[in-house]
Amino acid sequence: MNSLSFVPITGAVLGVVSFFTSYIVAVARNDVYPWWPYISDTGTTVPESCIFGELLSLTAFFALCTMIVRYKWVQVFSKGDRGLNRMNTASLTIGCLSCFFMTMVANFQETSVRLVHMPVSACTFGFGLVYNFFHSEITRKMTPHVSRVSVWVLRLTLCVTSLIAFGLLYGFGASANQIADWSKNQSNARIHWNPEDSGWKLHLVSTISEWIVGFCVILYFLTYSLEFRNFSLRLEPQLAETFEHEDNDAAPLMI
Repeated sequence: MNSLSFVPITGAVLGVVSFFTSYIVAVARNDVYPWWPYISDTGTTVPESCIFGELLSLTAFFALCTMIVRYKWVQVFSKGDRGLNRMNTASLTIGCLSCFFMTMVANFQETSVRLVHMPVSACTFGFGLVYNFFHSEITRKMTPHVSRVSVWVLRLTLCVTSLIAFGLLYGFGASANQIADWSKNQSNARIHWNPEDSGWKLHLVSTISEWIVGFCVILYFLTYSLEFRNFSLRLEPQLAETFEHEDNDAAPLMI
């Protein structure tokens, strides 16, 4: 297959499947209240935590592959533009960090290792948003030569929506937890919010915002498939060093 559009599409599908599969299992087992739990709440209890961890790790892998392909694609069309090249390199570094933190979110469950899960979750979304804003600006700079105005507008809209939802997620989430006044030994109670709990409405705004951020990020990566359709990568093996006999004849390469 020459087209690389399958890379972002596969990552997006895996992300959606990881969210909804763990949600369905968690609700079926009565591990979470069905109305808008946090994404992490649906993947913190066995067996859904196993499903969530595996699928989210695969999502992180395909997200990283997408970022690398995007980096090479921009690199081809940014020769001679130092500013664009620097932005492209910086965004790849930030994107790699986001993918790394995503694997930690997948494997450090909320109720088991909360002190790790919460900050890496924020870093996953935070670095992901920075990456997306970088590439929205890169898209603008590459329009109309190798991109379209509509694609830039779509990506910028998704970025702004994600940023607003990101602020609501942590702002209202912190307020809801403060009102509910969960004690440190009530980790399991945190994933069983219900309308009778104090701060429920604030909690609901926070959880809905998290789902919005998650799907905006997925949709953002899905837009890469529009550009990857006409783009392919080719691996070319190249001998880095030649070993020679004393008579200067090239020695056979041993593998």
